[in-house]
Amino acid sequence: MRNALAIARRVLSQFAHDKRTLALLFVAPVVVLWLLSVLLGADAYEPRLATVDLPASFQTALDEQDARITDTNQAEAERLLRANEADAVLRMRDDTTLEIWAEGSDSTKTAAAANVVAKALSEAQKDAADEMKADVEERTTAIEDVLVAQGAKGGPLADELDSFDFDMADYLPVQDVETTYLHGTEDWKMFDFYGPVFIGIFVFVFVFLTSGMSLVNERGAGTMTRFLATPVKPVQILGGYTLGFGLLALVQAAVILFIALTFIGFPNEGAVWLVTLLVVSMALASVTLGLLVSGLAKSGFQVIQLMLLFVVPQILLSGLFDLSSAPEWMQVLGQCFPITYGVDALRAVMLRGADFASVGIDLAVIWGFIALFFALAALKFRKKRVRG
Repeated sequence: MRNALAIARRVLSQFAHDKRTLALLFVAPVVVLWLLSVLLGADAYEPRLATVDLPASFQTALDEQDARITDTNQAEAERLLRANEADAVLRMRDDTTLEIWAEGSDSTKTAAAANVVAKALSEAQKDAADEMKADVEERTTAIEDVLVAQGAKGGPLADELDSFDFDMADYLPVQDVETTYLHGTEDWKMFDFYGPVFIGIFVFVFVFLTSGMSLVNERGAGTMTRFLATPVKPVQILGGYTLGFGLLALVQAAVILFIALTFIGFPNEGAVWLVTLLVVSMALASVTLGLLVSGLAKSGFQVIQLMLLFVVPQILLSGLFDLSSAPEWMQVLGQCFPITYGVDALRAVMLRGADFASVGIDLAVIWGFIALFFALAALKFRKKRVRG
């Protein structure tokens, strides 16, 4: 028992003298838990619906739902849907049939839109039933008045009875509903939407861990010190590591995509080469971030802790959770990370069939992050050489 206590004291003493590890043990989990509390505590998602010339009673019922309704014309509604600024377009195909044209790439948002429409239809049916009931009561009162005034014979009463014919369909603003999809099908599940997110996140996380731990091991073995003592420039050192890990990332991306598309069955409406380019770009961003952050770690254990601080918040704000109902500052913060742009581009290509021009801005931003991380890492290496 005494020996066990001595070992325990030694472990605690090591942590007490390692201020960096001690801080990461408490700061990183608190930051992650706080972000999760804000994300999961946000209001429920309100679907975005574009409506075109709907019956007044049904439009009124929709306006009373928890949704963002835009009453517009056909051309503008189609533009909103194709730009992913609306989750569904509602329009009347004929006098009795409502057509729901769903964006379709997010099953959760599509389900939310369908739920709002169902509630509005239910309200419209109740209003129609109340209206028919009022008409029946009014006609019944009229017949009773005739009975009292003239008895059960002849003229006016017979006319009233002949017109005593009510059909619920005459009161309903919508009798049939048909749903079509701009992207995907009704068979798409929630996992189909999150597939591109998981591909990007897994590549980013594993490349970050691999590159970060490798650099820590290189430094521990003295390899990095020997590099810095040679005429090799810091940019060349970092370039070599980036190129090496980049080639490994290319192989990793090819294997992951092959398994995901062939065996798991992730949907892909776009070009495979473009998906590969996006995944490799995210991997290079992860490599350069690992080069930058690894200088803060003294061991592989600290690399994992730093991942909680530098990578996990990016994952939470990347689109894994819907941020449309989150605080505005959190939405802005989410746009400051490379994972966000990679996930958005992967979804656009794999779920909506976007081409290179459509995701060009996202790619440019990712490569901007790569250049920034690489430049900061090179500057840090240069300072180490000067101090050495």
